[in-house]
Amino acid sequence: MVEPMKSSPGLRWGILGTGMIAGRFAADLPHSRTGRLTAVASRSEDSAIAFASRHGGQAVTGYEALLARTDVDAVYISLPNALHHEWTLASLDAGKHVLCEKPMALSESEAREMFAKAEATNRILIEAFMYRAHPQTALIHETIARGAIGEIRLIRTNFTFKRDASRDDARYQPGPGGGSIMDVGCYCVDFTRSLLGAEPERVECLAHRHEFGVDDYAAGLLGFTNGALATFTCGMTVLSDQTAHIAGTKGRIEITRFWQGKEGFSLISPDGTVERFEVREELPIYAVEADAFADVVAGAPNWNAPENTLGNLRVLEELRRKAGFE
Repeated sequence: MVEPMKSSPGLRWGILGTGMIAGRFAADLPHSRTGRLTAVASRSEDSAIAFASRHGGQAVTGYEALLARTDVDAVYISLPNALHHEWTLASLDAGKHVLCEKPMALSESEAREMFAKAEATNRILIEAFMYRAHPQTALIHETIARGAIGEIRLIRTNFTFKRDASRDDARYQPGPGGGSIMDVGCYCVDFTRSLLGAEPERVECLAHRHEFGVDDYAAGLLGFTNGALATFTCGMTVLSDQTAHIAGTKGRIEITRFWQGKEGFSLISPDGTVERFEVREELPIYAVEADAFADVVAGAPNWNAPENTLGNLRVLEELRRKAGFE
């Protein structure tokens, strides 16, 4: 995580979408040191009003109406994946900075167009992998960098949850935006690539095809030129854990929920000695993310640079292809 900049601006936020993740971001935002919620937009007037009554800000009907407001500096896009490209471009054209939920786009080519628009409009665009901004993630990287587990050989990550499938849920709508690989497998891929600081040379994937036509659970394998191997499982209809295991030549690290950034991790030596690490971050994770975004607007190094987003999307596209979803 980058160090906060003293000149970080106070950002007036607008939110596009009123789903679960939008609610989490809005609930955490009042705890941030830089942000406040100005408005929330939905295509449904009732949905916008209900959201605003819970979280504050002004209810707006229609995304265009929110983007036309002069009292919004930055937009958090929590819309279905298939809408990220369209509304990120529209937000940037409206002069807003954009924090867009993962996966930021459906393809590398879409993301390149989005980043080109951000550069042309002189706005900040970041893919919202919130765990990347959390100090626990930085501590994990520092622990590995100082040689605590030697050279990484194996990484195993899991991210699954179990909810009833619904055709009204965008995650269950066929196409490149749906399915478990894009919804939560993207976290596993991103975390693995960040740990190794490299792109995989080999990608394999098996996935189960749900009756709605999407991958509802999947298992992937990534191979890297330095000999490291990474496996992951992801799913929307299976109850498993959400752990990460990093095995090195001198020890290993176990993380309860690598994407949450609040439960600590264990460093285990070959003789079985366990050392616990915990980061006492008082702010909730989406408030940390909002502040880290404001730091980048103020000129701090980007904690999720465009090249990472592009690399992650390349891998996700190949995973879907190998699993039979194109």
